[in-house]
Amino acid sequence: MILSLAVVFIPLLALTALYTNNLPDYPVAAVDPAPELARARAEAPYPVLAPENLPTGEGGWTPTQVAWTAKGSPARDGQGASGSDDWLWGGLDPTRTYYALNQSDGDADDLIKKLSRDGVADGTSTVEGDEWQRWASPDGRTRVLARVDGDVVTAVTADASYEGLEAFAATLQAG
Repeated sequence: MILSLAVVFIPLLALTALYTNNLPDYPVAAVDPAPELARARAEAPYPVLAPENLPTGEGGWTPTQVAWTAKGSPARDGQGASGSDDWLWGGLDPTRTYYALNQSDGDADDLIKKLSRDGVADGTSTVEGDEWQRWASPDGRTRVLARVDGDVVTAVTADASYEGLEAFAATLQAG
């Protein structure tokens, strides 16, 4: 019986080791946020924020995603027209953790619910004199700092500590 189990499990273990330890390393594709940021700032009915003075290059931040969606234009998810003006900046920090900045003049509660993965309120943070609401996903992995100013919600999201989110939020500037 032991010999029969060995005949089955040894090849299975070999295949598992072969396919799980030799996965290719996919390089991260960096994007230039400047053109989309300029377009967003020209078209948005609110001050569009973006991180400034983040270290870039080897060992620094890598912008990986930027998107501007004007109200009435095709939505990013392909589900009809966008009902709001939405700005997204996303990038990897030096530890390869993804951080996202989202701004929208749509429903703040819906955006926060989506970004926090149906999270719960978790207190407040003060960044550069502004109060931000803290949100944590049910599993505690994803955290969101959100601030509503009039009709505009600004949210920073990452699978990181609130201190990391606060440091990132402190770099946000309007153009």
